[in-house]
Amino acid sequence: MALARGRGGAAHRLDRRNDALLLDIALDSARQLLHHRPDGGDGRSHSRHISYCVGVLVCLVVTAAVGRVAGDEQVFHALSSMMGEWIGEYHVPAASAAMMKNGGDIWKLGYGGMSATDPARIGSLSKAITAVCIARLIDDGRLSFTTDVGTVLAPTFEKFGEPADARFKSVTIEQLLTHRAGLAREPKPDLQSGDMATRFERAIATPLKSDPGGSFSYSNIGYLTLGMIVEAVTGTDYEQHCRRTALNPMGVTGFIDPALRHRAPSGGWRISAVDYTKFMQVWEPRSQMLGARSRNWLEFQRESAPYGLGIYVSRRPRGWRYHHTGYVMSPEPPGRAIAYKFENGWTVVVIYEGNISKKSQPALQQLLSATFLEH
Repeated sequence: MALARGRGGAAHRLDRRNDALLLDIALDSARQLLHHRPDGGDGRSHSRHISYCVGVLVCLVVTAAVGRVAGDEQVFHALSSMMGEWIGEYHVPAASAAMMKNGGDIWKLGYGGMSATDPARIGSLSKAITAVCIARLIDDGRLSFTTDVGTVLAPTFEKFGEPADARFKSVTIEQLLTHRAGLAREPKPDLQSGDMATRFERAIATPLKSDPGGSFSYSNIGYLTLGMIVEAVTGTDYEQHCRRTALNPMGVTGFIDPALRHRAPSGGWRISAVDYTKFMQVWEPRSQMLGARSRNWLEFQRESAPYGLGIYVSRRPRGWRYHHTGYVMSPEPPGRAIAYKFENGWTVVVIYEGNISKKSQPALQQLLSATFLEH
């Protein structure tokens, strides 16, 4: 098992609310002391008074920083202990984990030769990358949430043919993002190789399950379609555009697994646990990644539906919780990933591999929730 701690990079600067609050309190206290000059004091006594105020300020700030680091270390040891027990119980051959609170230091773990800084398959955690990529096109005025597939993909349909189900062209960007497009989960027959275009040809030959705009129905076809929309609107490769607009501004690197190019927008990215922890800070209120249009849409959406921009969202007593899981069946060994951004400021990402019990994932989700909500 490898243990390490590092800085959060771009995410490190996003939000240090706890430290900022304590610093404000310290500064306010120091100002009050500075403005209170002792009665009858001479210049030397006033200098001593200023020195005393500075000392108070330094002590408060140092105490805040030390307290934060000590608290993070306590949670890190709790995560390390929990991960060790979970790995032992489910015989997980390799895993990595990273955690961060409020944009601070990133603490990381590695097991079985898997490092938290090495790009790994994240499965459906890829959907949030695609969604943020789309959101930035909307913020730039190049798309809208109400844009329909028939309009934006008209040249694509000229190339590949019309959808077998005419309702496909009436589906909107919003419905694709929120899994309310009525689409099947996978193309039929599905392919386990090829590229986005090859799989999209299969997708448009697959009938819809229901009318667009209905209830939630998880669909990888929907996020494949969003990837095709990125290419149609920008005239550039999906991977290159989304890396530049969704990942790089967050200080994140990643790439599409060559064996998963056909699933690129819905489950093809390789990103390290550390880097995906940074990416999850896009949901911070102070993040500048989302513009007014997409931010306002997300604010409305999360009040009325469980799924927003490629991620599950739920209201909790202390705030909003964001999470997603991922699974990649092939190539061997299967890979899984879990990402949480809890309402108390903690973010944790776990990526692991191996032919192990399906029960390992819900068990890990419960353990992560228990570990991070206690602190």
